[in-house]
Amino acid sequence: MFLTQCVVSFTFFTLTISVNEAEKCEKTKIGNEFYKRQLVATIDGYATGLVVDPRTENMFFVLHKRNYTKGIHLLRYGALGVQELPISDDLVGQCVGIDVTNNVIYIGTNQGLTIYDKSKNEIPTDRPIGDDDVRNIFFDKTDNLMYITTGPQHEVFKFVNGSAAVKRYEKVPKAYNFILDAKGNAFYEYVDGRLYFFSVDLFEPIQYKGLTRELKYILQLNNFDEAIIAVKGSLYRLTTSSIFPIKVGQLGFKITAMFFDAKNNIIIGTKGKIYRYKLIDTNDPCPPDDYFMSSI
Repeated sequence: MFLTQCVVSFTFFTLTISVNEAEKCEKTKIGNEFYKRQLVATIDGYATGLVVDPRTENMFFVLHKRNYTKGIHLLRYGALGVQELPISDDLVGQCVGIDVTNNVIYIGTNQGLTIYDKSKNEIPTDRPIGDDDVRNIFFDKTDNLMYITTGPQHEVFKFVNGSAAVKRYEKVPKAYNFILDAKGNAFYEYVDGRLYFFSVDLFEPIQYKGLTRELKYILQLNNFDEAIIAVKGSLYRLTTSSIFPIKVGQLGFKITAMFFDAKNNIIIGTKGKIYRYKLIDTNDPCPPDDYFMSSI
């Protein structure tokens, strides 16, 4: 009888600890969902232009250290370290774009586009696509067309029917950052540092209000086809029904990179760190980390 009572008491004690641990799980509310923040990597500098390959979950980003750019880096899923991708001394890697449909990873450089060779883990430079100074790459998920912004004036071009020929995108002639949703609505930062949208229902762009001029906004589409922008330490949702951005999150530090991966997680870069905000399932209120923290 005594042994039975001890077992019951011990079982109850174990359950109590589990509940308390779940309650202590740090959660961040973004929009209407809760996320758990996980440290993916510590870096000497800060990341920009971060993208995630949905097939491998490998991360590509541009590393900035103090007052200079240190090149394009690769963080393989579960790896113990971050590596710089080898590239010719004549080229400067400036951005990465992933063509998921055709399984191609493009690297934008100051002398045209190149394709990352996964088998050799290198960026070939002998056959660049064009000779433009490519600053940004965007793929339209609706028709898989590739758009680029080029040069110091950030002119926008789109590739014609998957060929190497480009033509100017007249709807948005210049932009620092640029995305299209599934309906064809354009969201972009103009070269004057102001934020605009160009709705398919309108004949001219409309400027958003309520945000201070902040050159180099971080603008991405989430997995619900919503335009999300990072401003300093805050996240806002952009719509074509209002000129006022809707605040959806506050992270408490300056955001330098943002990407929504295929698993509805949000990858965030800041000074010295890359975080993953993992969507919390109500059945698993405190999901375990499945990245081994990397550092460089």
